[in-house]
Amino acid sequence: MSAHWTDGYYDELYLATVAGLLTPRLSGLEADLVARLLRLRPRDRVLDLACGHGRHAWPLAGRVGGLVGLERSGEALRRAAGAAPAGAPRPAFLRADLCALPLRPASFDAVYSWYASLFMYDDATNEAVLREVARLLRPGGRLLVHHANPLALAAAPNAEARRRLPGGGLVEEVSTFDAAAGVDRCARRLRLPGGRLLEGTAELRYYFPTEWEPLAARAGLRLSELTSSTPPPGGALGPEAPDLIALLEAS
Repeated sequence: MSAHWTDGYYDELYLATVAGLLTPRLSGLEADLVARLLRLRPRDRVLDLACGHGRHAWPLAGRVGGLVGLERSGEALRRAAGAAPAGAPRPAFLRADLCALPLRPASFDAVYSWYASLFMYDDATNEAVLREVARLLRPGGRLLVHHANPLALAAAPNAEARRRLPGGGLVEEVSTFDAAAGVDRCARRLRLPGGRLLEGTAELRYYFPTEWEPLAARAGLRLSELTSSTPPPGGALGPEAPDLIALLEAS
């Protein structure tokens, strides 16, 4: 795999700063939502794209016929493999790059990508990744893509945060959303108790609601619904929604 900014952002820096936020309870609630929106069935073959440390893969593996967690980060996969709940069905974990998915066509009934883990490239590459994902779905297969709500970010494009970790580290973040490009840039730094500094910058593409239908069509998919983890009254996604969930189907 060729080098990418994610290598310095989603390994130790990311895992150390989010471990206390992504609790088992939250992960279980999100897994429930994924299962409901994708209408997962006991015999389905499911792919978790950019599965991280397996926080959704493990609770979902027991509900389906087979689940594969695909992840670029070797450290995240090591944590995923060691996170097995007692007696839980085991996902299959695979280290691979989103730009070159080493999987057979039409081999999955459902695919999901949770929290901004799919569109980490320029628009042309993002579309190529989406076409690759479409290739993996059987006819009628379902895809869920979750990321931050760009309408909310456009309303408040600049943010700063500073927090202490339970172990004593200090996390500082500065982010800016470019609404014209649909790109959020976040610089994160972690100063550990011993003085060691970890830092990295993420650059994530968040697609506006109006972009999703043509984006899906170019990948050979059909947009079936745009929603949120907190669906807005009346169904229209606005800036008050905390996130955006796109549900797509393969023809």
